[in-house]
Amino acid sequence: MNKYQKEIKEFCEERDWEQFFDPKDLMLGIVEEIGELRNIVKWLKTKEESAKALVDNKDEVKDAVGDIFWFLSLLANSAGVDIDESAQWVIEDNKKRFPVEKVKGQHTNIKSGGHDGKYIK
Repeated sequence: MNKYQKEIKEFCEERDWEQFFDPKDLMLGIVEEIGELRNIVKWLKTKEESAKALVDNKDEVKDAVGDIFWFLSLLANSAGVDIDESAQWVIEDNKKRFPVEKVKGQHTNIKSGGHDGKYIK
């Protein structure tokens, strides 16, 4: 468990807040914060415009990303999941699913001709 996940756990335990953490509400909190990020870029047309908007709204992005991590940590803690272990598992799984020699510079949507080792043997 990384130091932030532990610190969030301790913060909430000190306040006896675990009783208020319904998994559904934690997930809805994540969705809400992602919606706030989406609002920054939703009317922009290019990758460059979106990237600039994120930089120009850095404080808002920083706040939303922090809130997402907060909710994600609470959700992971309630399920007994270590975020670092989970991330490492996904990295290793993606290395198998998306070998460099098959996906470099290409999308992975199999319905459009991409490669995903999870579905293509």
